[in-house]
Amino acid sequence: MRNILNKIVFFIVVSICLILITLFPREAMVTGEGRAVKVVYTYDFSWEEYMGNIIHFAESFIKNGSFGETRYHKPVEEEVAIYFPRSLKIIVTAFFLSLAAGVLKGIYDFKNSTKRKSILGNWSTWLLLSIPDFLIILLFQWIIIFYVNWIDIFGHEQWFNFFIPSLLAAIYPAMYISRITAGAVSSEAGKQYVQVAKAKGFNENYILYRHILKNCGGTILNYVPTMMIYILSNLLFLEYLLDYKGAAYRLWLALDFEPRIFIGRESFYEPSVIISFGICFMAIVLFAQICSHLLSSRLDPR
Repeated sequence: MRNILNKIVFFIVVSICLILITLFPREAMVTGEGRAVKVVYTYDFSWEEYMGNIIHFAESFIKNGSFGETRYHKPVEEEVAIYFPRSLKIIVTAFFLSLAAGVLKGIYDFKNSTKRKSILGNWSTWLLLSIPDFLIILLFQWIIIFYVNWIDIFGHEQWFNFFIPSLLAAIYPAMYISRITAGAVSSEAGKQYVQVAKAKGFNENYILYRHILKNCGGTILNYVPTMMIYILSNLLFLEYLLDYKGAAYRLWLALDFEPRIFIGRESFYEPSVIISFGICFMAIVLFAQICSHLLSSRLDPR
């Protein structure tokens, strides 16, 4: 229980830090000097402006029960209700895909650890882990576009549009869990209870799935929060490339990285949107941590 309370307190502290960082004044003065119109950037921090941003956000949250408004003058909560469920479909699907595939791949790697010529053995796991995940995503996207272009991978309008991003988001986390599973099973395989079970004549698969894998469950579940972080870290890249308008895509728009020099465009930086979606993503990690702790404690009372 104390461990869970520590995680909740840490979540609250990180959320407050996110709010304070997001509300930090960011506008800089851009001026031109000389005949060549040399661009000069100047930034003057103002405590009054910073405190004003914090007070305005707090008043909106306390009095109106809202995080504020978007650039479209709509409540932030409406944006969250529209965009976040789209990303949640990817996150949940990728989570179960990566967990199931990772455990199965880890078992396969363990069984074939002594076979050097195994096509899908340990070397394939290490290869996929050594390649940056965004390159793997780009490669799979290229294969789909040029060789199986009958598959609609862009947009979010079709009910099945979430599956390809989920599959791509699950590749790297699955290889990560595969390595953890193979290591955990290998460490359990040499213990005395396994030798006793073999001496009694039990089938190796029975020993593996009935005893070894059960004892490895707590170890594997301890790494589930890290797996979830891997999934979330790929979400922005996937949604941007596949034009999937989910929460990460909307968060990117709220950050407003488009240049405004010489075109007179007003700032579309949306701190309330950033805070809302940021807290939602951190809440997913917190939920994964709590579930991981409860389940691992149940499987491994030690």
